[in-house]
Amino acid sequence: MSLLSKKLLSSRPLKYGLGTGLIATSLYNYDSRSEAQLISRNARTFYNGVALAIDYKLNFKPGYSPEDTLHIEQLHERVANRIFDVFEKNGGLYIKMGQVIGTQSAVLPIAYQIRARKLFDAAPAVSFESVERVFMEDFNGKHPSEIFAEFDMTPIASASIAQVHKARLRNGDIVAVKIQKPAIKKQMNWDLRAFRILLQVYEKVFDLPLSWSSDYIEEHMRMEADFENEARNAKKAWKHLQEEKSLKDRVYVPKVYDEYTSKRVLVCEWVEGIQLTDVDALDRVGIDYKVAMKTAIEAFASQIFRSGFVHGDPHPGNVLVRKHPHKKKQVEVVLIDHGLYIQESEKFRLEYCKLWEALFMLDIPKMTEICEEWGIHDATMFASITLQRPFSGKKAVHISDIDVKDMYELQSQMKERIKHFLRDQALFPRELIFISRNMNIVRANNKAVGSPVNRINIMARWAVLGLNVKKGTWLSWRSILFECTLLFMSISFWIVRFRDASNRLLFGSKARGLEDILDERMKEQMYKKFGIKIDPSVFEG
Repeated sequence: MSLLSKKLLSSRPLKYGLGTGLIATSLYNYDSRSEAQLISRNARTFYNGVALAIDYKLNFKPGYSPEDTLHIEQLHERVANRIFDVFEKNGGLYIKMGQVIGTQSAVLPIAYQIRARKLFDAAPAVSFESVERVFMEDFNGKHPSEIFAEFDMTPIASASIAQVHKARLRNGDIVAVKIQKPAIKKQMNWDLRAFRILLQVYEKVFDLPLSWSSDYIEEHMRMEADFENEARNAKKAWKHLQEEKSLKDRVYVPKVYDEYTSKRVLVCEWVEGIQLTDVDALDRVGIDYKVAMKTAIEAFASQIFRSGFVHGDPHPGNVLVRKHPHKKKQVEVVLIDHGLYIQESEKFRLEYCKLWEALFMLDIPKMTEICEEWGIHDATMFASITLQRPFSGKKAVHISDIDVKDMYELQSQMKERIKHFLRDQALFPRELIFISRNMNIVRANNKAVGSPVNRINIMARWAVLGLNVKKGTWLSWRSILFECTLLFMSISFWIVRFRDASNRLLFGSKARGLEDILDERMKEQMYKKFGIKIDPSVFEG
């Protein structure tokens, strides 16, 4: 070996470099074989997070030519693929975060909408040995076979943080056993810390209000991973539903077995039911899907406007339908998966009821007053988001064409619009984050089966019920105006239903329910006001 080579090898910087490289390689190899894969998951997150921020910062330079249009669409597609690839590869809570984005994908560029749809099937099950270990750790070394008379080792369902197995207790009760995936406990702190850091980075890079919601979202994601908390939520939701006389015999929450429940294992009564939007399966057993949908919408409206204790994830897989076990002619809706709930403050609950009342009374001053108190400085935009239909306060939104130049001018102005909309972030009610999510999913459920139910009218009636106004004390003119507004909505609803039935009968055309009509109006409004193009197939399939 030459003298130069010996000097290089003996130099301190090179030694440190070689040592660091060996340590990094060893850590990576160890991490790649571990269950949690913390290093590789976080490295993947930060690398791609910084890369996409730079990509947008450097390449989002809207112009007005067809070439500019193609350039921006390619940018959106490139970034969307990068983001959702990270969600899918990291799994766990990243699937949950991606699904949250997916439920709001209708207001994102088309590339995001297409990728978001694929994520809902991206929660593979883990081996029985893995969940078996979790079970034994939480139950003092006892194997499932020591507690259950029968236990199916093949899961019947797998979600982002847990999977469900069917079992039978020694007393004969059939139960659903929800067991947390073993890596979640190790991954959670790191995943949430990465989520918070990226929000802060993007807030600085894009000068947008993003990190204000992180504490509230993190708190509820932690609660969702605590199955003892889920057990409490289920019992509390059942108690509130029992107090609603009109829902008492129409909505059910499965019994929780506290003695077999821990932080990572939840045992509930097994309920045979059909998903809310599976119309064919409901028809086969003689259940009217329209009655089921109306009941489900009323159940969630009662939570939002009456109890203030609201299910945060009412997608069809969490809303089952069956014939009432004791009243065979009656339909019963069964609510499951109670991990994500939010408790509204009483002040917010009443204000939200008053906001809905003001929307239907066209009481713009009251609506604006509530929005200003919440730090929202665009009441009309917020009204459209709340109702999920165009709102002007005077008449239906006028729709006109918009050219490419206008679209990119609007996209470039979006930052200022969003900053203005949430100028006073400290005042914004955090409850609205998950209330909006609930209402968007409920709307999508109704739309998926042809919009058989007048969702908006139901919500409005429950909002007034939530004000606890005693019969006869509501000012007569307000009552008359409110009922007239609902009547006009009902007429519009039934005209759409009649027209669709006629078109199907005479021309065999595809049905377009009221939710479809409202979606189209919202798409046109978003395009006109904000330059956001929405893929018409987002909610299909």
